[in-house]
Amino acid sequence: MLDICFVEPERRHLPKDPGGLVHAGCVDLDAHRSLAALFDRCIQGGANLKYFDDTLLRAEQVVTMLAIFTVNAPERGAPRGQIAAFKSMHAILTRAAAQGVGLAAFCD
Repeated sequence: MLDICFVEPERRHLPKDPGGLVHAGCVDLDAHRSLAALFDRCIQGGANLKYFDDTLLRAEQVVTMLAIFTVNAPERGAPRGQIAAFKSMHAILTRAAAQGVGLAAFCD
């Protein structure tokens, strides 16, 4: 499971653990895999949310990811799991962007 937390926008280093951070949501391995094409586009845009590594996304990277996700929403008829994963990740990114914060992801 990839646990995702909000972090203040000025943070430049990943915290050791999520203690004291506000939880934003979770992404399991199947959900991450179903969004692989979108995560690849995010990497090309300079925002990499790896599954098996702890990751810090700065506020500007969150905005980049949100733009990529918004433009590349799953098409009608996509598998339900992919749509659910997209909606969950899109909601996390939307909340973070609206608050102007970054995200810290911890793989457990």
